[in-house]
Amino acid sequence: MSLIKTVARVCQMTCGYRHNFYRDVLLASSYNFTRSSLSPNTIWKRNHSAIISPFEFDEVHDIHDGDRDAPLILPNNEAEFVIIGGGLMGLSLAFHLWRNLEELTPIKASKHLAPVIAVVERDPSLSKASSSLSCGGIRQQFSHPCNIKLSMKSTEYLKNIKLHLATAGQDIPDVQYNPQGYLFLATQNGADQLMTNYTTQIENGAKVMLMSQNKLKEVFPWMNVDGIELACYGLENEGWYDPWALMEALKIKLKSFGVRFVTGEVVGFKKKYASEQNPAGRVIASMPDGSRTEIAESVQGTYIKVQDIDKPVLVKSRGVCNCAGASSKTIAEMVGVGVENPSCDHPSVKAPLPVEPRKRYVYTVHCPDGPIFDCPMVVDPSGLYIRREGFGGHYICGMSPEDDNSVDHSNLDVDYDFFHEEVWPRLAHRIPAMEKLKLKSAWAGYYDYNTFDQNGVIGKHPYYWNFSFLTGFSGHGVQMAMGAAACLAEKLVTGPGELSKEIDVTPLGFERFIINRPVVEANIV
Repeated sequence: MSLIKTVARVCQMTCGYRHNFYRDVLLASSYNFTRSSLSPNTIWKRNHSAIISPFEFDEVHDIHDGDRDAPLILPNNEAEFVIIGGGLMGLSLAFHLWRNLEELTPIKASKHLAPVIAVVERDPSLSKASSSLSCGGIRQQFSHPCNIKLSMKSTEYLKNIKLHLATAGQDIPDVQYNPQGYLFLATQNGADQLMTNYTTQIENGAKVMLMSQNKLKEVFPWMNVDGIELACYGLENEGWYDPWALMEALKIKLKSFGVRFVTGEVVGFKKKYASEQNPAGRVIASMPDGSRTEIAESVQGTYIKVQDIDKPVLVKSRGVCNCAGASSKTIAEMVGVGVENPSCDHPSVKAPLPVEPRKRYVYTVHCPDGPIFDCPMVVDPSGLYIRREGFGGHYICGMSPEDDNSVDHSNLDVDYDFFHEEVWPRLAHRIPAMEKLKLKSAWAGYYDYNTFDQNGVIGKHPYYWNFSFLTGFSGHGVQMAMGAAACLAEKLVTGPGELSKEIDVTPLGFERFIINRPVVEANIV
């Protein structure tokens, strides 16, 4: 313990109290991670707190409660941050958390002395992860400035991926980034909205251009432009890449950092009810109207069920990040989000996280006469999208069903009738050469679908003050992961800084569900 305090005070003398991280270490080291002769119950009660846990003491392995034989899945079963979900969102957040912590640490790049970041994933193969099964598109053509800037920031990382993720002794990472651009088409009914989107995109630094029907036919002669009034084409920072390659490169880099990977399933949380301020002295809960209250709960530990260990293991941490994608709502309910709590009337507790799994199909087709070198990601007014896959006449395509209730979201079975009845007719109409295509294969994946407004959720919960979200992007997560993770990591480690001035993600906070203020995005695909 004296070593922890010594290091923290060196940090304090080096950087002062400019960063909350050091202040937290100094104050938290007095009770959070010690083996006192007093039980944790007694310690917390002396701090006017109470423990809330879904398990009895004999139902879990808890090294902090005197269980000396408890299995270790992390050093002393403690971590600075526990990230739930090892997909692209979780891996991106781990990367940026480390980078932010590294900037503050006098002993740079030391994986032995640096704070532990743990990524918990129940399926390390990620075979069913949303990011693994996506088509990998990335674009700036949104209508909301926040979404535009998040994708632009992500593209910066993709274009400089070798700089960010190169690792000694490993192959140079290549995520197959193809800056071919997106081509959005609009009928007369959608032309005004496309023009409005274009104006917003230009104002926020996107490189896009408008095309009339005649110009569209000149540049893309293989396209049937009947009924198209206006089109918008991305000139830079748009296209597609291989999300799987990015995740593999992130894993290798994170292991070199010393980030810990835990194969297991989160089954519950131990919470601490506090009627005072948190260790850093900050007011710890916010009301929907912007006012503050000092009544809140924090997550003191995460129960993780690991294979071959009979009972869940408790891991203590300063912060827990929900990056569980389509399973995010289940994780949030374990904490208490959206669950009836008779002892708490804070309005945010009653508001659920509106994220649910939504199945989407992706089809691979072959058409030797189709466009190749001049084929961008085409988005039809009907919602159909198509892009080439390599240069051998292969393409991937798909569209969202008009009625989600008609889709069985309980499995990842592919509906081939949907292709023949809905996708192919639209595809053949827009690109006549596709009348002779052959369907080669298909797969289905889940969107972490935000039923409230189909936009991501970034930031802390207003009441459970050290529980944060990075989820609900509704199919846009692959496009925004690196940018969104960078924004959240900055807030969690140092508080709002330069990146927060550049990209204001406040509209994407959890508070909007409480005050019924959806983020309106007109360019949902």
